[in-house]
Amino acid sequence: MELNIVSYFALTEVFSRAQQRGWIGHQDIADYLDHSLGFAHAARNQPETAIDLGSGGGIPALVLIALWPQSSWTLVEASLARAAFLELQCAQLGYGERVEVCHRDAFSLKNEKQFAEQADLVTVRSFGPVQSVIAAAAPLLRQGGELVVSAAPDASPWPESLLVSYGMSVDDIVLTRPRFHRVRKL
Repeated sequence: MELNIVSYFALTEVFSRAQQRGWIGHQDIADYLDHSLGFAHAARNQPETAIDLGSGGGIPALVLIALWPQSSWTLVEASLARAAFLELQCAQLGYGERVEVCHRDAFSLKNEKQFAEQADLVTVRSFGPVQSVIAAAAPLLRQGGELVVSAAPDASPWPESLLVSYGMSVDDIVLTRPRFHRVRKL
């Protein structure tokens, strides 16, 4: 899966602006684009409805939105400044009605009917410890929905007991470069 050239350059500009604000690291922007595409390879299917937790500067969500034009997304960001940035970038990229930016704490979504058990896919890049990731994401996934999370190069599987307690499958580490944790809601 690849981005078209127009999306590639538009996203390069967006991530450069995010980098200037300190919202993404100092790696080459192309590396962030490649890492974001890795989420698409790790997901088993193109989602109809997806949620990105801790959206920050837009990685991986903005790339996946460009890659999957039939999907609708909710980008969840606790920082008002980053949420406003994401709203502006989504408008300028033409993502319009299929993307909602939520300025709120990710843990609050599970109590809202429009989010609870609605997502086919939840993505997470830099959010926190595994317990926090699972606690925030699992309630948002519908049965069969997937959680795809960036993994460290030396990642070990997540604790099975934790996953089972949230109704999730055993961790399936996707052995690509970069690596991803992939679990499914049972």
